[in-house]
Amino acid sequence: MLRVRNYFIAFAVVFAISSAYALIGIQDAKAQAAGSGVAYADLIKRIEALESNGGGNVTTGARGLKIGFNIRHRFELRDDNGGNKNSATSDFTLQRIRLSFDADVNKNVRAFIKLQDSRTFGVEGFAGNGTVGNLARVDLNEAYVELRNLGDLSSVLENVSVKIGRWQWFYGEHRLIGTLNWANQSRSYDGARIRWQKDKNWVDVFAASIEEDQTGGVAGEEDGLAEMDELFWGLYSNFRVTDGLDLQPYFIIRNRSRDADASRGPGAAGEQRYTAGVRIAGKKIPSLPGVDFSLEQAWQFGRVEPTTYRSTDIDAFGGAWGAGYTFSNVPWSPRIGYKFVYASGDDDTADRDAETFSQLYPTGHARLGYIDFHGWQNIEAHKIEFSAKPSKKLLLKADLWFFENNEENDSWYTVGGGPRGGFSAAQAKAASTNRDDTYGQELDLVFKYKLFKNFSVVGGYSRYFVDDFIEDSVNGGVGGTLNNDSDTDWVWLQTTVKF
Repeated sequence: MLRVRNYFIAFAVVFAISSAYALIGIQDAKAQAAGSGVAYADLIKRIEALESNGGGNVTTGARGLKIGFNIRHRFELRDDNGGNKNSATSDFTLQRIRLSFDADVNKNVRAFIKLQDSRTFGVEGFAGNGTVGNLARVDLNEAYVELRNLGDLSSVLENVSVKIGRWQWFYGEHRLIGTLNWANQSRSYDGARIRWQKDKNWVDVFAASIEEDQTGGVAGEEDGLAEMDELFWGLYSNFRVTDGLDLQPYFIIRNRSRDADASRGPGAAGEQRYTAGVRIAGKKIPSLPGVDFSLEQAWQFGRVEPTTYRSTDIDAFGGAWGAGYTFSNVPWSPRIGYKFVYASGDDDTADRDAETFSQLYPTGHARLGYIDFHGWQNIEAHKIEFSAKPSKKLLLKADLWFFENNEENDSWYTVGGGPRGGFSAAQAKAASTNRDDTYGQELDLVFKYKLFKNFSVVGGYSRYFVDDFIEDSVNGGVGGTLNNDSDTDWVWLQTTVKF
């Protein structure tokens, strides 16, 4: 920290000296120009232009440049890892560094770039010659161009902007489209968006490429998935009904081409999935002081085209409904709330109806518990939540979850959307017909503290209590290595500095 401060002081001294010399030079040039008359007229004009336009902007044409920096560290300690009796306690420390450049080129053009380095302490190791290994991940997290104030081109384009490139999208509560910023690498989308916006009302039309089998001749792009494309596009909107109350209708389309190579497994199936939904969110409504709520309902339809049998029809739905109340006139401003999350499962995976709801591309973390054992698929979950603010800098939270499946013959889906080991749909059919549908309960305790300006600390403890579903599955012969009496404990501590 001392070395950084010394570098900053040195930089400040150099900058001050340079500025002083520049100022002296300019004043001296003006003095000479005043004494020499016409000979220095052109020089004076150039100097005045330089001063009035902010120095370097005369040559670059940019109105401004913002540089952002973010360093995040997180320690995690997990005991038992989800009921697997053969696993030991695991712990690791993650590091993520981000450097961003936001260029306000002119009133119509903005450019943004964010670089990211993600790694785990000790993973790189050392090569045989004593040098550090090359397993660290450095990538381009975001890079896009935004065109704005397009009314300058035509009045038809008033309030319209266009964004093209790679960036982190999210809508609503991140349940269907999210950034997954909890993960060390996070999620970015490659695509384009057209937005119309006036005040708090806006409509987005977007399209993104998730998987592309054509490389465009760029070396190193081929990923071996040679016959499969995945695209998604759609519309998401927000309309301000009244102060504090928003209505958000959306329509999302995912299109997966069918891969001729059936050896790739379930991902080889083609799919045209349509998701239509609406979210209503309210907070700080003048007529309902202290009340907040979020109600979301989504329906999915379309077709799945497997490589080995006839296509099936998609018929699925999901929802998340919650409300809370904050006691603002009570010390610590406590808040209590309740939420119910639902996603349909498939009662018969062998018929021609695909009834399992798909969570698409969510930020799954903490949407169904901090410990991340469940995804928004084949689930029924109840949450009781409590929070308080002992001070402006400190927030305390406590959540209690109750998890059940919607259909016993379907899979237990993880936060990533795939079947959990030992609980796929095929294994579910082999289980006892008397299997209980209760997965378990989860307790989450979290604190957030802003220790210093630009520096915050977040941490928590979670415990997952396994229930009869696991015991019945193990007794039915499908549990694999799962231990029916093994709960999971998880502790984490995260620090972030950003400016």
